[in-house]
Amino acid sequence: MKYWIKENKYGLFLFFLSALLLFSFLGMSPLIDPDEPVYGETAKEMLLAGDWLSPRIFGNFWYDKPPLFYWLEMISYSIFGISDYTSRLPSALVGMITVGYVYIQGKNIFNKQIAFTSSLVLLTSLGFIYIGKASITDMTLLFTLTVAMVSFYQEKYYWAYAFCGFALLAKGPIGYGFPALIMLCYIIFCRHWSLLKTMKIPQGICIAFLIGLPWYILMYHVHGEPFLDTFIGYHNITRFTAPEHPGQNNYFFFFPILLISMMPWSGAIIPAIARCIKRQDPFKDILSFCLIWASFIFIFFSISKTQLVTYIAPMFPPAAYIIGWYIYRTRIENHLPKLWIGTMIFFCILFIACNALPLHQDAEFFKPAILWGSSFFAILTIVPAILLYKRKWQAAIGAVVVTMLLFISSAFGIVLPSLEEYITIRPMAQKTVEVYDGFSPIYIDKFVRPGMAFYSNIYGTEWNHAKAEDFAHPDKTYYLMTKSYYRRLCSRYPILQQYPVLAETSTQILVINHP
Repeated sequence: MKYWIKENKYGLFLFFLSALLLFSFLGMSPLIDPDEPVYGETAKEMLLAGDWLSPRIFGNFWYDKPPLFYWLEMISYSIFGISDYTSRLPSALVGMITVGYVYIQGKNIFNKQIAFTSSLVLLTSLGFIYIGKASITDMTLLFTLTVAMVSFYQEKYYWAYAFCGFALLAKGPIGYGFPALIMLCYIIFCRHWSLLKTMKIPQGICIAFLIGLPWYILMYHVHGEPFLDTFIGYHNITRFTAPEHPGQNNYFFFFPILLISMMPWSGAIIPAIARCIKRQDPFKDILSFCLIWASFIFIFFSISKTQLVTYIAPMFPPAAYIIGWYIYRTRIENHLPKLWIGTMIFFCILFIACNALPLHQDAEFFKPAILWGSSFFAILTIVPAILLYKRKWQAAIGAVVVTMLLFISSAFGIVLPSLEEYITIRPMAQKTVEVYDGFSPIYIDKFVRPGMAFYSNIYGTEWNHAKAEDFAHPDKTYYLMTKSYYRRLCSRYPILQQYPVLAETSTQILVINHP
C-alpha cells in the first residue's frame, strides 16, 4: 500500500487538489445571470417534462445547444435534486476527470514531471476553474475535444473518433470539425503525410456519426425544418458570420481573455511559445501539435463574428502542456526565466492599477471586489516572481497553489455570496412569488428571465426593447426589470413613474400598472 501511494503520489495530489478547487462552494452563490440559469432551467424543464430528447425553456422548444450537458444536469438533478449545487456538479466532475486525463496521458506523450506540472497549470488557471465551477456547457466540450485530440496524436483512432461523436453532442458541428481541421493543419505543417493512410478515416467517420448523429436525426424527425434552420442555420452559421452582440467583437478580443484565463501562469505563455518555436527539443513534435491545436482554436474564434469569453476554453489543455514543458525545461537547466519574471511584475503593477479605473454609478458595488481581487492577484504574481528569481522552483509553484486555494475560498465562499443581489435574480424571484397573483401578464427583462424561471417557475413575457404600447394595457400588468433600465424608461415614458413599486432589490425592481 505504501509503495502504491508513493508511486502515485502526484496523481493523488491532483485528485485531492481538484476536489478542493472544483467542488468546494459550488452552491454558495445562486446561478449567475444570464448564462448559468439558461442551462439550469433548460435541464429542469426537460426533466420535469420527462423529455430527454428536446431541449426546452419557458415552455417552448429551444434549439440552441446539443443535449450532452443537459443530460448530465438531468442525471445530477435526478439523483440529488434540483439546486444551484447540482446544476454546477457536472462541470466540476468533468473538470476533475479532465485534469486526471491530462496527467495520465501527459505521462505517455511527455514524462511524469511535465505531466504533473501541466495538470497543475491547467487546474490552477483562473479560466479553467471558472468553467469548472459554472453551470455552462464549455467544460464538456473542453473534455471531449481534449480526449479526441490526444487520442489522435497517440494514434488511438477509435477513441479519437468516438470522442468526436461526443463532442458533436456537446457543442455541435465544431465537435467534429475542429479535430479534423486541427489534424489537417498538423499533417501539413509537420509533413506527416503518412498519417492520412493510417487514420482509419472511413471507419472513424462511421464511429463519430454513430455516436453523435442519432440525436440530430431524431430532432429533425420530431421538429423538422425549424430545428435545422435555428440550430444549424442561426446558432452555428449565422453566429460565426454575423455578431450576436454588434460592436463587441474584434480580432484582438481574445488576447486579454487568454491572459486573464491563464492567470497566474500568463507570464509564461510568450517565453514558452518562443522557446518552443526556436529551439530543438526531444518533445518537439508533441509541442508542435499542442501549438497548432491551441493556435487553431484561438484564431478560429478571433475571426468569428460572435465572441464570448469562454469560447477559447478548449485551448487551455494544450496551452497547459506547453507551459508545463517550459517550466520543466527552465527548472532542469536552472535557467533564470527573465521574461517570465518581468511579465509577472508587470501584471502585479497592472492589477494594483485596476483600482484607479473609473466605475459607472451602477457598477460602484464592484469597487470592494476589485480591491480584494486585485490585491490577491498582485500577491499571486509578485510572490512567485520573487521565488523564481531566487530559483526556488518548488516554492514558487507551491505559492501559486496555496494562493489559488485562498482565492477560490474567498471568491466563492465570501465575495460572490455577498454580491448575490447584484449578480443574480434569486432574491427578486423570491419577492416576486410573494406579490405576483399568478395569472396577470408580467413583462420580464431578457437578461434575468432565465433566472426568474429557474427560481420561481414564472416565465412571463420577454421584455428587451420597451414600446409605448407595452404600458397601455388596460388590465393589471407587472413589469420586472433592472433599475438602470427602469431609470432610462422613466425618462422616455413618464407614466412609468406613477406605477407602484411592489418589490425591489439593489439592482432590480418590480412595478405594476394598477394601484
